[in-house]
Amino acid sequence: MAGSNSVPEGIAVDLLFAAKPFTGLEHHALHILRGLHKVGASVDVLAPADVIPDLGDAADGHCLVPFPAVPRGLRLGREQWSLPWRFGRNPRALRLLHSVLGVAPMLSGVPLALSVPDLAYRVRPEDMHPRARWYFATLGPRSIRRARRVMVSSQAVSRQLIDLYHIAPDRVAYVPLAADPIFTPQPANEVARTRMQFGLPEHYILYVGTIDPRKDLGRLRAAYELLPPDLTDDSALVFVGRTNHGADRLARELRKAGPRGHVIGLDYVPREMLPALYSGASIFVYPSRYEGFGLPVLEAMSCGAPVIVSSADALAELVDDAGIVLRTESVEELTQAMERLLRFDAEQRRLRNAGLTRSKVFSVERLGRETAEVYRQALAA
Repeated sequence: MAGSNSVPEGIAVDLLFAAKPFTGLEHHALHILRGLHKVGASVDVLAPADVIPDLGDAADGHCLVPFPAVPRGLRLGREQWSLPWRFGRNPRALRLLHSVLGVAPMLSGVPLALSVPDLAYRVRPEDMHPRARWYFATLGPRSIRRARRVMVSSQAVSRQLIDLYHIAPDRVAYVPLAADPIFTPQPANEVARTRMQFGLPEHYILYVGTIDPRKDLGRLRAAYELLPPDLTDDSALVFVGRTNHGADRLARELRKAGPRGHVIGLDYVPREMLPALYSGASIFVYPSRYEGFGLPVLEAMSCGAPVIVSSADALAELVDDAGIVLRTESVEELTQAMERLLRFDAEQRRLRNAGLTRSKVFSVERLGRETAEVYRQALAA
């Protein structure tokens, strides 16, 4: 299958869950592929035929194995039947399967390396759609126990895995994510052009991510409306991201006109336009109640946006002292943090610089190097 490279042949990465438009999990997988290529590793990539043209440079150096396209609604669970149907239970040419989704095909006997993006189905089950909650809660633990190595993007998820499932710490590998190289501070003219295209004012508070209950976006909206009138008159609140299934009512509540201020909902924005949106933001706020890593936060820091995050363990770990980490879930604390950054330019500049420095700890090359090492360990286990 894959050609000669810095990892043994016969390793495949499962992208059968991927669907357009790409969201965080798809980009997680693409960063892994970019990182592997950067360190000279080549793998087979199992992907739906209709998303292969959108893999872009992430496909470089890898062997693409197309599968027939299916409707998005049927992609949850597709790995359970597609892999054994295509390759049989124990294909000799396939020595290791990397399941990025956090769930492995139960009918396949191929040795497994498993990425666990988060444990929301165990920690925050009430925030998930019932179908997804049932699927991950049923097969996630079985996949974790079966995997030779489990990869996590934060120490927070590593601790949860060990505590909740009592697996040996040496089976868990901390492999942090990286931001796409396109996420760098953008020149002022590009920021101005993008602002004009989306009708944004000079000052805005930005959120990028999916619209769903777990993100606690109602708190962000309420905190914005508590800002003094001179700040809401001068600064908009901007939500960017598609609405998760079942969260349509929340999306409508977030975007409806308020007593004052300007709230703008942009839905899905092409990825190549996000760096300018991040770069132009007065503040980036990510109030999520639970995360496995928090990739939009890293993207924002990489573009020089000052960040405010919730006290969720993975977000506090990611930001460290390069942003404001809220101590509570109170609306008032978030309002005070935003007001401080909106009023004091020196504090904004300090956090912009601190975030840029912090973001350099996370690189695509590191992601690829450490993933390749996990593959070697899994094959030797």
